[in-house]
Amino acid sequence: MRCKDQLSLLPSLMLITVFCFGCSGSGTEVKLEKVTGVVTMDGKPLANAIVVFIPENGNPSTDQTDADGKYELAHRGNAMGAIPGKHKVRITTGKPPAPKADPDADMANVDPATDAGFEEAGTPKAKTAKKEPIPAKYNANTTLTAEVKAGENNIDFKLESK
Repeated sequence: MRCKDQLSLLPSLMLITVFCFGCSGSGTEVKLEKVTGVVTMDGKPLANAIVVFIPENGNPSTDQTDADGKYELAHRGNAMGAIPGKHKVRITTGKPPAPKADPDADMANVDPATDAGFEEAGTPKAKTAKKEPIPAKYNANTTLTAEVKAGENNIDFKLESK
C-alpha cells in the first residue's frame, strides 16, 4: 500500500516540476540598458528625489538620488537598468507622510464630522504638512522625457523650482 501511495505522488511531482520550469521566465527576459545621471534643482544636487522612467511598453525603472543627486535605475527588484526606448520621466520627493494623531490631544468633545481642525475619523489635520518642493511639471504633470539607447546612458535632469 505504501508503494502504491508513492507511485500516485510521482506523476503529481513531475507535473509540478515541469510547470515550474515552464514558468521560470527563460523566454520572457527583458533587455535592459544601464541608466545613470544626476538630478539638480536650481543648480544644486537634489538629494532623496525619486526618479521614475516609464517606458511606452513595459514596467518602469526607478531609483532614489543620493546626497549628490546621483541615481542609477533599477528595474523590478535587483535587475539594473531600463527598457530601451522612449520614456516619460517623473521626479518627486515622494508622498508627504499622513498626519498622525497627538496621543496627548483631548478629543473627548470633538465632533470629527464638523470640526474644521480635524480630518476623517478624528485625525488632526497636519499643520506642518510638507508641500512637494518639486514643481508638478516634473512629476504629476511631467513634461520630462528621455530616450534609453543601447549601451550605457548618462541622463541628467536640471530642474528649476520656478
